[in-house]
Amino acid sequence: MTEKNKSQPKYIYDCHSVLNQLRIAVHSAKEMLKQTPENTMDWKPAEGKRSIREMFVHLSLLCEADLLISQEAALEHMQEYYKQHQLFYKDEILASFDRTFECLSIKISAYNEDDWKRETTSYWDVCYPGYEWLLEILGHFYHHRGQLHAFLTIKGCHINVSLFQ
Repeated sequence: MTEKNKSQPKYIYDCHSVLNQLRIAVHSAKEMLKQTPENTMDWKPAEGKRSIREMFVHLSLLCEADLLISQEAALEHMQEYYKQHQLFYKDEILASFDRTFECLSIKISAYNEDDWKRETTSYWDVCYPGYEWLLEILGHFYHHRGQLHAFLTIKGCHINVSLFQ
């Protein structure tokens, strides 16, 4: 490699590896939901916090919602998005996991190098290029999946799901 090439960043974006890890995380979250007893769904780990059901709903919408945020959706747009996607039943939440992951996958898979490098700003003024947004989505998903697993364990549920492969 020449000195000139050493100083130039290489933009190689392997979104498929990140999407594969997210696919694994989505699958495990769906398995967690299937194993969660219905009488636990409305339990809140603390006053003022989301119920288990609300956390699963949030997690099921996360892939599409975070994609919209990465595309600079305004706060008002996101509030409307959440109003339009008020889910309750497990089968609705399970379908939402699939739909929103597919939405993200299709959109991200079509990105070109300019899309990966283009910086966009969230409505709360966080700015990332496309690839960092994808990593943020994965991190956000892991965060809430881990919360759910911990809360269900604390509640006494025996969830037989591997969080990592």
